[in-house]
Amino acid sequence: MEKTNSKKRYGVIALVLVALLAAGVGTWAWLSATDTKTNEFTVGSIGKPEVKPDPDQPNKPGTDPTDPKVDGYLFETKWVKDSKMIPDTDIAKNPNVGIGAGSDSSYVFIYVRNAIVKDGEDALAKTPYFTLNANWSPVVDDAVGAKTNGNNNQYVSDLFMYTAGVPGVSAVLAPADGKAAYTGELFSTVHIPAAMNSTDVVTDPAMTVSCYIFGADQKGGKTDAAENALAQAKEWARTQA
Repeated sequence: MEKTNSKKRYGVIALVLVALLAAGVGTWAWLSATDTKTNEFTVGSIGKPEVKPDPDQPNKPGTDPTDPKVDGYLFETKWVKDSKMIPDTDIAKNPNVGIGAGSDSSYVFIYVRNAIVKDGEDALAKTPYFTLNANWSPVVDDAVGAKTNGNNNQYVSDLFMYTAGVPGVSAVLAPADGKAAYTGELFSTVHIPAAMNSTDVVTDPAMTVSCYIFGADQKGGKTDAAENALAQAKEWARTQA
């Protein structure tokens, strides 16, 4: 009898273990959970301004629409084609950079290439120059730094950055209220020095103004986006020289 009872007890214990294991498996499955997230990405954009800058407030959008076939990001509303250089006079030239209403916030740079006067003695004193406006600062760098004629805030060429009036600090240009955004004019006129004469001028004299617009969210391994933007602008400027 004892053996029989022992077998019964073992059988009961085995059934209990099977029940517990089954309960454990069921509990694990019942408490399990899964989750999935699908994140959609978008590509940033820097669009052309829909309107031209205001003639009286060049850092604000005006009301005249741009011509998509002709106008881009860089505007010179006062430039007259084939303006004649006369010693000791000013020529209206007012480069201004804009981005469209739906554009990403951006850092803006302008490179000026001055190819007007021949190399030679006192060439710099004879080279047409411009006076930098308050929204801009020169980029000081041995390779691409701004070249001055020696007088305060008077420059002849090279790389400049938009600062929104804070000297030496890159600023972000950002559309607001559903409107285009403009930097304001880099300079407003080009002065022709009194010392310049026709024999100093190269064949096909020209001052070329180019802009570089860099999305403000791009750090690119740098400590901040402004540092990366400046590094990229310097590399770009070397290709413009």
